[in-house]
Amino acid sequence: MLFKHINKHKRLFAIIMLAFILFNITIPFSYSAYADLQVKEVQKAGDVVKDSDVVKKADAKKEAVPEDKSVLGKSFEWVSEGQAYKAIKWTISEIFFATLVGIETVGNELIDGNINVSARSSIKWTSLLTLSALVRNGIGIKVQDGWQQAVLDSWDALEKGVTLNQFVAWGKIVPFVTERATNAIKIGTIGEAAVSSSSLLKSTSPLTPVGKVAGWAGIAFSTAEMVSGFGSAFYSQDESKSQADGVLNGVAGFGSLALATGLMMGAACPPLAVGLAVGGALVWGAATAGKYFTGKSKTFRKGVTAPVRWVKSWFD
Repeated sequence: MLFKHINKHKRLFAIIMLAFILFNITIPFSYSAYADLQVKEVQKAGDVVKDSDVVKKADAKKEAVPEDKSVLGKSFEWVSEGQAYKAIKWTISEIFFATLVGIETVGNELIDGNINVSARSSIKWTSLLTLSALVRNGIGIKVQDGWQQAVLDSWDALEKGVTLNQFVAWGKIVPFVTERATNAIKIGTIGEAAVSSSSLLKSTSPLTPVGKVAGWAGIAFSTAEMVSGFGSAFYSQDESKSQADGVLNGVAGFGSLALATGLMMGAACPPLAVGLAVGGALVWGAATAGKYFTGKSKTFRKGVTAPVRWVKSWFD
């Protein structure tokens, strides 16, 4: 009954979930961040008061004030660096939705009673991916950087690769593209396509109500991460590591958004679904790998942050 109600109002549910996530992005630590900001603004003025009368200006070279950010800038960082956000995402996305989807998929296969090779493979990979994501994201709540994060990123990349392999019929891509290109060259050719677009997918079964809600949840989280990444970059010091990391977090969020959208679209438009899923995974992988170079190469940071610095120049 609950799932039927959610499916009936899925668009409203997705909007409410996105609003909830954005609310959590902007609210946490706002008071403490604001107080810290006010203290640093006084320090940046460079005035030292002695005996309540004599005011001396501090040497600018000795002010070495750490990079400061606005309340909004720190709120954006709460998504990429905050353990609370990771815990919320883990609870909603993995513990609740991913587990429900996994149980539902396995249950449907068992209920059908046709446990052939394909069904057994689907049950196996669905169970493994569900458990893998649950464990990985649970561990990742307290991991921020270093070799532990590199391991988790590699683990995540492997999961995405397996997911794509279960989604895309790779052997049909070349024949499909070749046939479409040939037909485009032969203008005026009319005839039934030998390679159907639906053959690009290993399964054309529509998503269940639970699967659709889980898909919208993934889209909402990816959107929040994309916005927070670019927002953090905008409020960071130009050409800094934090600015470059923010840009790449935003790009990675965009890649995850495209991947989630492609997986959810499925049989509605197979060519676009495959393009979004594969392209999104590649974009996510490039951005995630790039974050390991932001602290090593100033040239790389300058290149990555150039678009953001250009946009910021509009407001100078």
